[in-house]
Amino acid sequence: MTIIAIANQKGGVGKTTTAINLAAALAMRGRRVLIIDLDPQANSSMTFLDVRTLGKSMYEVLAGQASLDDIIQPSQVPRLDVAPSRIALAKLEAQLVGELDGHFRLKDKLSAIDGRYEFVIVDTPPALGLITVNALVAATHLLIPVQSSYFALEGTDDLLETVDRIRARPNPELKAPGRGHHAL
Repeated sequence: MTIIAIANQKGGVGKTTTAINLAAALAMRGRRVLIIDLDPQANSSMTFLDVRTLGKSMYEVLAGQASLDDIIQPSQVPRLDVAPSRIALAKLEAQLVGELDGHFRLKDKLSAIDGRYEFVIVDTPPALGLITVNALVAATHLLIPVQSSYFALEGTDDLLETVDRIRARPNPELKAPGRGHHAL
């Protein structure tokens, strides 16, 4: 299972647009795809689902109150399922701080669905907190959408330092194309 995290701590660089288009394109090419929305704004979820009808979300999964199977919803795109987000996810950061397994929560939950999907696309919030770290620890690959502006490039250094720290210990297998790793 290929797990692609789409991350950048800067907002407005196209993380969600990249996530939803990549997920839909892979599904339309016949691949089984799960998109995991880890952004409390829930824009990836809203793209594929009526979020007003949702009960549990990635908040409950990462808080240990539900499994991925409890929340995964089929989208209208054949072969594309969604693990939705909602605004409650914003309060998860504070709950994960100090937890021994705080940055392994997503990776642990994904092991239960291994083999069901060919691709898992993870849309992350515009921050370098524990939610984004969870995505990086669980991912096999990382895509970093970047605007071609000074401030967008300046902020990318912090993300790349975080990637190096994650590759040093919790996820040495993380591939970041353009950082000495091959593409997908």
